[in-house]
Amino acid sequence: MVDQIASAETCRACGALLNKDQFQLGELCSVCAEAGSQASFDNALGSPPVDFAPDVQQQAAPDPDRPTWGLASGVGVWVASVAAIILIPIVAVIAWYFIESARGAKPPTFSDQTELIEWLKSPNLLLVQVLSTIVAHAITIGICWLVVTRMGARPFWASLGWNWAGHSIWYWLAFSVCVILGLLLASQLLARVLPQSEENSFTELLKSSQRVRIAIAVLATFTAPFVEEAVYRGVLYAGLRKNFGLTTTVVFVTLMFVGVHVLQYLGAWVTIAGLTLLSLALTVIRARTKSILPCVAIHTVNNAFFSVLILFNKVT
Repeated sequence: MVDQIASAETCRACGALLNKDQFQLGELCSVCAEAGSQASFDNALGSPPVDFAPDVQQQAAPDPDRPTWGLASGVGVWVASVAAIILIPIVAVIAWYFIESARGAKPPTFSDQTELIEWLKSPNLLLVQVLSTIVAHAITIGICWLVVTRMGARPFWASLGWNWAGHSIWYWLAFSVCVILGLLLASQLLARVLPQSEENSFTELLKSSQRVRIAIAVLATFTAPFVEEAVYRGVLYAGLRKNFGLTTTVVFVTLMFVGVHVLQYLGAWVTIAGLTLLSLALTVIRARTKSILPCVAIHTVNNAFFSVLILFNKVT
């Protein structure tokens, strides 16, 4: 009899004592009631209270649109990601200079601008700069992890939204194909009204060597989509959405993503327009699904498609 009374007057999830009002409202204490709905505890009846309490806390999944970080942190991560892409290759160039000097190679004369530019554009040095992007990506993800998890106190994937939004991976792969076809069609139409220069920093990079093209293709397919989506549609979007309306957030994220790539494709306005459409589509999908996983999938398929074209010299 004593056991029955104690069981009836304690929270059936964590075992805490209940007052009369709490008992009548569902036999849950206020903490457990906030952590999940009544249905989430149905399967827990009969479970030891001590073992169940941690599970209750895990069931309270974070809302990607209500992050623990704010606008300053979101913009700060974006600034850090841009700084890493700029500064890490510079550090790599300096390191390569000293490595080459140690090997006995003749270093460029800094007073001779022509010689210095030729050295900076040499295939080996360009390859070093491209490969250094891997380090920049790793640093960027590390910064994202620190901000999102608060030094490991919160889950990383769930906080950013890492699920297929109620669909299968095959659905999003098919959707990715539709996005690519739409971008190709839009590019054909835009080419009639927008100029498209074939000479820009990106095409010069592609022409340097086959090794550089392979490195770019690998990075574009396997690291860039994840890192860029974590920054733009993940941390930055959530920080902006916490402070601004949906339309404002979508527009800002779209333009900030494109703005970072403008110098790379300066003069190729059809390409920039296509990149804008891709960024807009990805940001809208993030807004609708509250997840960056579909965005990563679409971004990866898109980059993989154009990487194949790069490797076969179809992108110039």
